[in-house]
Amino acid sequence: MGFLKNLFNRKIQYDEDSFDYDSEYDNPEWDRTDKREPIDLNDVNMMEEYVKNCLSQISDASKEMDRLTKEYDAVSCQLKDLEEVEEIPVKDRAKIETFANDIRRLRKEHDAYVLKESTMTDREYKLVESIKDDIAEAVEKLEKEEDLRKKIKQDLRRLDREKHAYSYRKNELEQGLANLRGTAFVALGAAAVLVVILILLQTILKLDVTLGYFGAAMLLSIALTFIFVKFKDDTLEKVRVTNTINGLILLENKVKIRYVNNKNLLDYLYTKYDVPDAWTLRDLYDRFEKERSAREKFQKNEKIYQEQLAGLVRELRKFNVSDPEVWIHQVDAIIDPKEMVEARHGLIMRRQKLRKQMEYNQDLASEASEAVKHVIEEHPKFRDKILELINIYEEGEKQE
Repeated sequence: MGFLKNLFNRKIQYDEDSFDYDSEYDNPEWDRTDKREPIDLNDVNMMEEYVKNCLSQISDASKEMDRLTKEYDAVSCQLKDLEEVEEIPVKDRAKIETFANDIRRLRKEHDAYVLKESTMTDREYKLVESIKDDIAEAVEKLEKEEDLRKKIKQDLRRLDREKHAYSYRKNELEQGLANLRGTAFVALGAAAVLVVILILLQTILKLDVTLGYFGAAMLLSIALTFIFVKFKDDTLEKVRVTNTINGLILLENKVKIRYVNNKNLLDYLYTKYDVPDAWTLRDLYDRFEKERSAREKFQKNEKIYQEQLAGLVRELRKFNVSDPEVWIHQVDAIIDPKEMVEARHGLIMRRQKLRKQMEYNQDLASEASEAVKHVIEEHPKFRDKILELINIYEEGEKQE
């Protein structure tokens, strides 16, 4: 009966608190265990299940009591520590409050950094960090090449406009030369017709047409001279225009080669730095500098934060605070008396709840043990079987 004896005689030790229980959940009907419905225990199988159920309740209550007792002791220890902190002399509180204020400030800065929207993703940060030593030169090179690309495109557009203008002029000259050829043939034809007319006048009418021949010759010579000079000038200009066009084509080909080389270089640099243009890389670099500064400040603050935590724990240990680490998470209570009152109230309420649970589990174990005793008294024929079940549970408890 050692298993039952250790459980049945278990007592709860605690201090009386000045607060009343919260009655919200006091004794609902479905939470009561002091009323057991009568069952027929003459059947050995039913009796065995009943006793097993009682022993299981005792075992579960014992485990829960162990857990609750540890938690109860921890809460009581925190209450004692709270009293120790409140009793720290005023002259010694200044340093502790300094630590607490610094911890609260650094924690706010920590939360502000963690919660704020980052200026760049981790992928972007790692990318820029991997090339940070060369990024200034990379930005300068990209901007230079992009500026060169703009100038090359401007040159190509200018050359293309000039080439089209000269090509248009060449077409005009070619059309003009064709027209001059036609005009020369027309002039010769007109002169021939005029000569025929003069011959007919001289033959048929016996007129003196010497002046006519002279005038026709003069007009024809003037016309041909004008056409010849114009044709020669246009021919020379066409040669010059053609040469200019050829020169523009050669220059355009050179510029196109520069454009292709520039484009290939930019494509390589864009791929290398994983950016679409120099502006993006510069923007990444600017955001990286801000982010790096923020991260360095954050890391520095985290280091100081850890130092302040250690300092607070070290100071509290000087005043018999058994678990000073707990105060790391409630520095406001050190600074603000109202927060200290709230902390005390919270701990007392927690201890009351724990005490209520402990009483409940003790009653549950006592009731179950009394039920087993009652079965033994009422049904002595099952005594050996019940003791055997108790021994089995005792062995199980020892193994656990």
